[in-house]
Amino acid sequence: MSNASRHAIRTALNQVLGEKYEILEWIGGGGMAEVFLARHRAHGGLFAVKVLAEALADEPEIVARFMDEARTAATLGGHPNIAPVYDVGEWGSLHWLIMPYIEGEDLKSYLERHGRLSPPEAVSIIRQVAEALAWAGERRFVHRDLKPANIRIDLSGRVIVLDFGIAKAGDAPSARTRAGETLGTPYYMSPEQIRAEPCDHRSDLYSLGVIFFELLTGMKPFTGDSFRAIEIGHCQKAPPALSTLVPDIDPELERIVNRLLEKDREKRYSSARELLDDLRRSYRLETEVRLQPVVDRPDLLEAARSGAAAEPAPAAEAPPAWQPGAPERRQAAPAKKSRVPLLAGAALAVVAAVSAGIYFVSKSRDNGPKSGKAAQKAESASRELPQVIQREGVTMFLVPEGTFVFGDDSPESPNRRQELRLPAFYMDATEVSNAQYARFVQATGHAEPSSEDFRSSPSLPVTHVTLADARAYCAWAGKRLPTEQEWEKAGRGTDGRIYPWGNQPMPNPGTLVPVDDYPERQSPYRILGLAGNVFEWVDTPFPATEREIEDLRRALGGGEVSREWYCIKGGSFLLKDDRFFRLYMRRGWPAGLPHAAIGFRCVKDAQ
Repeated sequence: MSNASRHAIRTALNQVLGEKYEILEWIGGGGMAEVFLARHRAHGGLFAVKVLAEALADEPEIVARFMDEARTAATLGGHPNIAPVYDVGEWGSLHWLIMPYIEGEDLKSYLERHGRLSPPEAVSIIRQVAEALAWAGERRFVHRDLKPANIRIDLSGRVIVLDFGIAKAGDAPSARTRAGETLGTPYYMSPEQIRAEPCDHRSDLYSLGVIFFELLTGMKPFTGDSFRAIEIGHCQKAPPALSTLVPDIDPELERIVNRLLEKDREKRYSSARELLDDLRRSYRLETEVRLQPVVDRPDLLEAARSGAAAEPAPAAEAPPAWQPGAPERRQAAPAKKSRVPLLAGAALAVVAAVSAGIYFVSKSRDNGPKSGKAAQKAESASRELPQVIQREGVTMFLVPEGTFVFGDDSPESPNRRQELRLPAFYMDATEVSNAQYARFVQATGHAEPSSEDFRSSPSLPVTHVTLADARAYCAWAGKRLPTEQEWEKAGRGTDGRIYPWGNQPMPNPGTLVPVDDYPERQSPYRILGLAGNVFEWVDTPFPATEREIEDLRRALGGGEVSREWYCIKGGSFLLKDDRFFRLYMRRGWPAGLPHAAIGFRCVKDAQ
């Protein structure tokens, strides 16, 4: 794409998105989409705006698939290894989606810098990608364009898969595909993709096998001097034996890679979950692996955070092709709501293991420490916000923009101690009470929780609610659930304290209390009940282990246990285990399973 075309698209994006985002600079693209870096005007967070390639924008079926699949991909948000889609829209011939900008490095660049990786590094990457594929596959979603360039490593070492939903547009018949031109590279395509057959999740597993091979050897299994030669390799030739390229390779890893690269999809793993189970049984990491990416374009990011665009915003108008008569904006469709039968007797106490990985999903991506004018500007903006707001009789306190301590270096902490930064937000002063939830039930017809004290004790925290119930209440109230990072910052302030009130424990009363009780236990931001009363749902997935799932299955007396777990924070007065009053601790729990010791509270973005 020429500089003039990029300039025109950037101008058009500023025209249609300029009230909320400042489009800073083109940062990559090709094939299906062009990518621009954008800064949120309110809180300064950085985002990637992906625009359907100009050459495809006049293909109606491709456009329709791009928009539909991008909206569907928005429902995959919430998994730590999948980049969420925040917004989808179109304006004439301009079609875009907005995702967080993930500071770090893509796997393609990482591999080019390191050559082949050690087996523990390769397995760590493959496991995280497989977790993303398992989450998507269980929702009947196929990536179709899995390759190192679509996999990113953030500064914490977390692996994140990009572009779910975009590649399917390339399956649509068009002048380009009818002429036999391939959209994208064939290096990572499955045999059935090359033959233009329908794809399913096993096609993604084949692509993952190619990536696994490349990580372990530093080379691709099939190469050639033309795309056709590469395609023939995928369809007809056996891949080189890993043991001839890496003589000391673990035979179990070679077996796993070979199964992923089977030509016949029926011989591959039936799901990403089966692959993960095989990896856990067959290959155990002796030490924790921490990936260390370099930052792409640090000069550009520093300029973006300091408030200076890398180049001045163009004043020229976009060419006619990018100027429709009337804007039409479409929002991403929300995930479908589901309910699971109430199981009041479930034993939360059996899930005692705490994940040792770093899994955080923030509604805003700008978590890196700021300095200089940018930090002063953000802190000044927070000071101008009201410290307290009232919504329908509910008090919310401001948690200002700035840095805080997340995690702890103690052996029991699930996250290592680090300094992060979040934009300002407001949090409910208390957990949602039975009385507040009853108003929601009356207004919407939502099902009541099965709690015995729901009607009789209006001041107690509402319990027996699923994650979907909590999300529904928050949406009705014009709010949302907090992320794990937001919840922890609200409790710990800026000094990294262990409990909301300081570093020494307080007694556990052993029973639920009114949500506004114990004012002496408030956090630095005057928020009550963050250590005790009930565990609180946060909108951050929890990577449950097979042992945790099996322990809960036995505690429930058999039956299936969902693999979709989310974090719960803060501990409960109903349980004797007071460790979870420590703000950096967490447990996980199935999203659709209510419990007598789990409630929630809401947050709202600061405007």
